[in-house]
Amino acid sequence: LKPSHQARQARKPLSLDTSVMATYPDVGDVMTETLKGTANETGFEMAMASPLLEHFAAAYDGQHPLLDMGCAYGRNVCSALKLLPYEDAKVKVIACDCAQEHLDAVDALQIPEIRTVFGMLPSDLKEVQGIAAEVGGFSGILVSEVLHFLTGDAIEESIKNFKELLAPGGRLCITMFSPYANISGPNCPVGAHWRKIFDERQQTGYKWPGEDINLKVLVRELQASLSSDERAMSCFPSYFHVVTADQLKKALEAAGFQVLLAREDRHPGHAPHFHHDGRESTQLVAVKQMPEAVAGA
Repeated sequence: LKPSHQARQARKPLSLDTSVMATYPDVGDVMTETLKGTANETGFEMAMASPLLEHFAAAYDGQHPLLDMGCAYGRNVCSALKLLPYEDAKVKVIACDCAQEHLDAVDALQIPEIRTVFGMLPSDLKEVQGIAAEVGGFSGILVSEVLHFLTGDAIEESIKNFKELLAPGGRLCITMFSPYANISGPNCPVGAHWRKIFDERQQTGYKWPGEDINLKVLVRELQASLSSDERAMSCFPSYFHVVTADQLKKALEAAGFQVLLAREDRHPGHAPHFHHDGRESTQLVAVKQMPEAVAGA
């Protein structure tokens, strides 16, 4: 694999402990100084690396690269790279995003071990699939704070595509918002409203009861103080989907994954605005089983 163009043009390889790996573009103070609004105005890059980062980095087998699906400005790819053994400057992590501004930001770090590619879930993955075919699949895939922008059908399609992209034995790590999150602290009316809708839908048999939440509308209707902050409003998506660990676990198992971890927990990168009861982040780790394991099941 060849590194991204800008990384190839770097005058010298950067060591894994260089400070540039922790440098991120300043895209404004949105809600808090620690969150970074995304360039496509559909959310934020979290203030700290994924809570599943060690699971993701541990999947690296030295042969098949890792894939960060939805890399934003590169916090997770840089953090994961620091945990990998430094043997040479070969590409170890693929940073994928649907916003060119994010890919440009990662390229600007000029890290030869990282290659950027365009991709958009659930199925606009031609470049990613090309790399997977070239290297025999990815040893690990991280999907951090991405799936909550998709419908239930699109989540299921994405999961099937992740399975095809992984090498046998490869690991899939997912974090996304759970129904137990807030957006404006302990007494958040928006969080209370979507939990009420979620519970009502779940009781009537909805497969994906947390679908189709219009955050822009809810904030303007229920959270007047926050709706006056246009910078924050620009980052709230018009479509949002909160999912429990059990719902995502069922979808992964239906696709043939073995689920190793399924929980709702606190995300260390969440702003305090998102806190509720410690279960704000849905977090799962699953593995694509080896062919012999599937045959013997």
